[in-house]
Amino acid sequence: MLASFLQLLDGRQPQQIVWTADITYWISGRQEDGTAKPEWDTEEGYLKLHDELGILPYYYYKKFWAGEPCYDDSVELIDEQDGHVQTRRIRTPRGELTERSVYSPESCSWGITKHFVKTEEDLDVLLDLVRRRRWTPSHLDDWPKRRDLWAAHGGYPCIGLPRSPLSAFFVEWAGVESATFLIVDYPERIEELFGMMEEQETPVLDAICRLAPPLVHFPDNLTSESLTSFYDRHMAAGHRRRIERLRASGVRCAVHLDGTVKGLLPKLVRSGFDAIEALTPKPAGDLSCAQMRDLADNDRVILWGGVPGVMFAPPYTWPQMKAHVEQTLEAWRDRLFVLGVADQVPPDGDINFCRRIAELVR
Repeated sequence: MLASFLQLLDGRQPQQIVWTADITYWISGRQEDGTAKPEWDTEEGYLKLHDELGILPYYYYKKFWAGEPCYDDSVELIDEQDGHVQTRRIRTPRGELTERSVYSPESCSWGITKHFVKTEEDLDVLLDLVRRRRWTPSHLDDWPKRRDLWAAHGGYPCIGLPRSPLSAFFVEWAGVESATFLIVDYPERIEELFGMMEEQETPVLDAICRLAPPLVHFPDNLTSESLTSFYDRHMAAGHRRRIERLRASGVRCAVHLDGTVKGLLPKLVRSGFDAIEALTPKPAGDLSCAQMRDLADNDRVILWGGVPGVMFAPPYTWPQMKAHVEQTLEAWRDRLFVLGVADQVPPDGDINFCRRIAELVR
């Protein structure tokens, strides 16, 4: 499938349907119940599992991020864990920010119960913190060697940029509610913050342009229900600047839209993305695959996803999944697309559905 995936990136109809799935969350479930195989912790073993499942290997988070933040000596980072509660503290000369997360064994996931930034004072501390930060490239030196390893298994190792400033503010620092109020109440400080964040990405973008991989990912974790009204003012121009710079070096761009689709899909198409990934249709999302095709209104953009992760778990059955996949293939058959799980196979999902979908599309 790798050859077909690369054909899609070149804007050509592929030789075969590309089928991929993010199975890391399902693996975490097997680690929780003690049935995970030790070799899945190795990159080679992870790739072999994809071979067994018949899916194109793409997602891999141990070496995903192309940049990492570094702070000067005035910043102190403190991590504490007490059972299933994790606390992260960031101390600066301006003040302290605290985030608290709780682990749920039932869902095999962490949930943030307190974000770093909530108040005007917290926002001022964050501004001071970002002034003391820089971004450095990471996980790129060995990427060509890893690409060869992944190609031997018919896959492509994904590369993730730093999150765009608006997305980083929502996901990493403030959460949806506080971020919304702070953007509305303190627009000048938000503009300053986002401007610094974008400027700091430059060394990472420089390194990626030198490497010139076929594709990079914008891991912005977008959803229309919370970000549509902010996109044009706070994200569109930054997306276009990144895309223009990367395209000049021959790098294609995919963006992660794993929530509701209706508001943001046409905006992302207009911004110039080559692929929009993790598109989640009904019964989990807000649109059908046919509606996504019509709303995109551009057959050159790769629609990537279409198979809701929830359908891998009860009460859904294989006949229902099979019917859904067939409907997706029919809806997207005359355009460029990657058939993919949107967003992940859940811990309680039936992994055999991956094999059966592979047989179906084959």
